[in-house]
Amino acid sequence: MPCQYGYKGTGGFPVLRCFRMNPQVKQPDSDPVVEPSRMGSLDQWTLIAAVNDDQVLQKTLLASPAIDGRCQVITKRGFPSAGKAYNAGIAEARHEILVFAHQDIYMPWDWVTKIDSALAYLAMTDPEWGVIGLVGVGHRPDEEVKGHCYSTGLQRFVGKPFSTPAEVRSLDEIVLIIRRSSGLTFDEDLPGFHFYGTDICLQAERRKMKSYVACAFCIHNTNGIKRFPLNFWHGYLYMQQKWWHELPVRTSCTTLTKWCKPMVSTVASEFLHRVFRPPVVGSRCDDVGGLYQRLIHNT
Repeated sequence: MPCQYGYKGTGGFPVLRCFRMNPQVKQPDSDPVVEPSRMGSLDQWTLIAAVNDDQVLQKTLLASPAIDGRCQVITKRGFPSAGKAYNAGIAEARHEILVFAHQDIYMPWDWVTKIDSALAYLAMTDPEWGVIGLVGVGHRPDEEVKGHCYSTGLQRFVGKPFSTPAEVRSLDEIVLIIRRSSGLTFDEDLPGFHFYGTDICLQAERRKMKSYVACAFCIHNTNGIKRFPLNFWHGYLYMQQKWWHELPVRTSCTTLTKWCKPMVSTVASEFLHRVFRPPVVGSRCDDVGGLYQRLIHNT
């Protein structure tokens, strides 16, 4: 979709015309001054991404039509964990609304409008909200995953469209949104790049702040995985110890329990699949904008 296309938001939001941002964002030399943001709107926002593949970053996240002149882009490289990378980004952020996104997320042209609507709704119903995401799970073990996105790794849609933000207990890490003024930060001792979405939701819960899923369609342009890496289970064990008294806690891909049954079951299942029936997994799309057009044309 050409970047010069624009849209007009609902509810009196201003006209937005998209254009590509220069990925080489100049960082401030001193502590940033946070500019005020109108409650319930992405008039100005900061996008923070931890990056280890600049080609994926350029072809997917920075190719998103939703990234426009209102967005401060901060990229962080070479950090050993998501917590350290994202907290470094928070320290440089100039705006109230902070969006943390994977480098392989594609945000279509109407993404900002949909997040605007979710923020406006929460401004009226729960102005002290903690974390917003795009995919999450609730408290009950029988609840379905809430959200609406497309995963190239899974080769399918995840969730389905819904109207107002839905309360959940944990959020997937593909996109997370917080208010800078909430004081929430990421746990820098949590190893690697897994479970930080669940962790920050539990931090918010401890402070009596709720977490929500917003219906703002995106594409997770990811390679599929055949099995969870070892550092995934390092994160699992860290979370198990940290949140022992809150367990069990569901996440979008497993359940944290005191006795590690999901971990043992998953490892055993992965071994059996590898030996007897290798899983079919998808891969990244080189033309994610074209993929988005095909998806909306077929739905």
